[in-house]
Amino acid sequence: MINSLIVVRDIHYASSLIVAGLVFFDVFIARPVFGSNSQLKTSERSFRRTAEKILWIGLALSVASALAWLCLLSMRIADKTLDEVVADGTVWIVLSQTQFGFAWELRLMLAAALVVSLLWQRKTSQGRIATRLRVSACLLVAAYLATLAFAGHGGEGLGGERMIHLAADALHLIAAGLWLGALVPFGLLLYRLQRLRAEGWVTAAAAAGNRFSTLGIVAVATLLLSGIINASFLLAGMHSLVDTLYGRLLLLKVVLFAAMLCLAGINRQYLLPKLCESGGNYRNVHRLVRSSLAEFALGLAIVLIVGTLGVTPPANEIIAHVH
Repeated sequence: MINSLIVVRDIHYASSLIVAGLVFFDVFIARPVFGSNSQLKTSERSFRRTAEKILWIGLALSVASALAWLCLLSMRIADKTLDEVVADGTVWIVLSQTQFGFAWELRLMLAAALVVSLLWQRKTSQGRIATRLRVSACLLVAAYLATLAFAGHGGEGLGGERMIHLAADALHLIAAGLWLGALVPFGLLLYRLQRLRAEGWVTAAAAAGNRFSTLGIVAVATLLLSGIINASFLLAGMHSLVDTLYGRLLLLKVVLFAAMLCLAGINRQYLLPKLCESGGNYRNVHRLVRSSLAEFALGLAIVLIVGTLGVTPPANEIIAHVH
């Protein structure tokens, strides 16, 4: 049961981050880059067709895994089969009478509102209404990620400390969407520009890289700060990084995060300057795409660890129990 729950959690985290990354990337990077170059219309259409497919698949996976998560949790609480928890109303009780259920109700409503906003955007691509819809989509997807904090250890505390922990968790999730989730459309955009090679594609690739790098700096700073806050609540000292399973998993997550930072640093300090200076050598763009894919692979490994951390007792609880 726990293994199934971990898998569902992993799918939900990954799909939710990708959905958020696609929405954020469209507003902060894709539209400014394509909007400043009318010669890239074919590249833009190609990018948007694929990005939209990924978005809808990701959103469907996110909602489906959220419902599966609810069912699996209900099965664990009642120690019953899926048929039993659905038939006797246990699922509804968990949904309507628990903190987790309240958060899930809110998240499902946010997902529905996001679907409406995205469908409306397809019919209204220009003007103030379109701009407001894009902003609303960003806010909705940010809230969709942030409310996922209630399903983690941050929702288990009391009083002011609980609020601080939840806020740190929420910021951590949003920042992960800005960086990890946006790696998918970033790699896709570079690939489409490189493949079609319309006039001005090099300038667009460099602009997208610079914008994504700036967004990444904000996300990384937020991840570091919120991660430190979270660790202060969940660890019982530096020794618990080695002495407990939770600490060892967290340490592995930190190592993978450091590897992502190294790749991001190479992109910013080496590949992006070379792309701008060389006038857009094909190989430099290809290297940037491969590096972004490697970053995303490391990020997925971190997501797998996060799925396990959520069902692992925090180090501070283990130490307190021992003493």
